[in-house]
Amino acid sequence: MSPNIALLRQLGVPQSAISFLVSNYSSQAFTTHTWFVEAVNEFMEMGFDRSKTVFVWAIQAFLKMRKLKLESKLELYRRWGWSKNMALSAFKRNLNCMLLSEEKITKTMDFLVNKMGWPYANIAINPAVLCCSLEKRIMPRFSVIQVLQAKGLVKNDLSSGSIILPSERCFVEKFLIKFHDDVPELLNVY
Repeated sequence: MSPNIALLRQLGVPQSAISFLVSNYSSQAFTTHTWFVEAVNEFMEMGFDRSKTVFVWAIQAFLKMRKLKLESKLELYRRWGWSKNMALSAFKRNLNCMLLSEEKITKTMDFLVNKMGWPYANIAINPAVLCCSLEKRIMPRFSVIQVLQAKGLVKNDLSSGSIILPSERCFVEKFLIKFHDDVPELLNVY
């Protein structure tokens, strides 16, 4: 672990970020030095800010999934229309979008892009939506939105982030309670 910590210090990674890595992801901190250096170089090339904790979080995610899996995920996102830069930008916004299974990514992208008609670029801007449960969160919320849009009560250009990412309480207040008098069956739809 010592050479890995020394490398991070040499690169100017703050002690708080190094401590975060060691205390939360010690197995990645103990990775062989050559592999650790490769991960560090990979994220420096991607443009991750070394002064932020997200830099060491990205390193641990990379070490967890290995380079071949990262390339496989980037290729999967490319098949959905994302450029490599879009995928890397999404990765920077939400590291977990690269840790998802290929099946989860495919199912969620298929629903959002093909069934709901959301532009793939909008999903890249809010990659956290991919981490949400398709069956328990995304589909029920879109069912409510579809009813509200059909009745002309909400705009057709709502972003995926404004529907999927708000907390349960916020979504219920904004879409179910607010329109309960106009559409009493919304709760059943949800």
